[in-house]
Amino acid sequence: MRHFNLILCAPLLTSFACATTPQISAMEQNPDVEKQASGDYDILNRQESYPLGSIQKAWSRSEGSEGIYNVIYRPSEVIKFRVREFMTTTIVFPKWERIAEKIVGDTSSYEVNIIKDNIISVKSKDNIGIDSTITLIGESGRVYSFYVRTEGYNSNNVSDVTVYVKVPYSGADPALPLKAEKKPDDYLQDAYFDPSKINFSFSMSGDKSIAPERVYSDGIRTWFDFGKLIHQQNLPTVYKLEDGVDTPINTSRDGTKIVAQAAGSFALKHGQKTVCVLPTGKEAAR
Repeated sequence: MRHFNLILCAPLLTSFACATTPQISAMEQNPDVEKQASGDYDILNRQESYPLGSIQKAWSRSEGSEGIYNVIYRPSEVIKFRVREFMTTTIVFPKWERIAEKIVGDTSSYEVNIIKDNIISVKSKDNIGIDSTITLIGESGRVYSFYVRTEGYNSNNVSDVTVYVKVPYSGADPALPLKAEKKPDDYLQDAYFDPSKINFSFSMSGDKSIAPERVYSDGIRTWFDFGKLIHQQNLPTVYKLEDGVDTPINTSRDGTKIVAQAAGSFALKHGQKTVCVLPTGKEAAR
């Protein structure tokens, strides 16, 4: 009986020993696991990536202010702007305006969204070399008419990234709230245009290649009208001359004109080229 018991115990002891023997780890079975756990992966042999060649060269030579279009709203005029494939254009209205309705001429080519009450986004879909109309209706009762054109990435023109629509303020206009949110320095942008105060008495000297066709001022702002030259890439930067020092000032675009939010004497500069613009007559006496 003792011999029989020993025979039975032997396999039991063997089974217990196997159950307590440590298992072989996965790292010992596959050394790559430890390498990959520390971020060490084998080199992947593949083709090199290549550039898509879709970078617009016009942006490489553009000024910092290009792509920003400031325009004054006039009910009798259509606002024109350009968009570009793969880019979005944003239209910004005064804070008091609320866009209530949008009418898009070609919904298959343009996507127009109301981002906030006074901010609209316009994006071209798949087509280039096309145009359409966009009409936006504000709660103020104003109808904003736009002409939009889509150009490709290889266009010679910088597209309009942001379009700021300035609406001249008039206290007699019941559609504008008299207590509209306004910062103390916003009066220049919203100042009412008075044609009776326009003065064209300016003299210019310097490089003709960057000179405007004409200059005029209402005593608050000054317009530099470049005519067809407004579409060239070499538009100058406008500085106000104060005590012989060139001082940067705020400017905006209005059709073929650059509008300076200042009056007086100016220096127009592009690279080494300079044009001095000096008031004469009653403007010089201000």
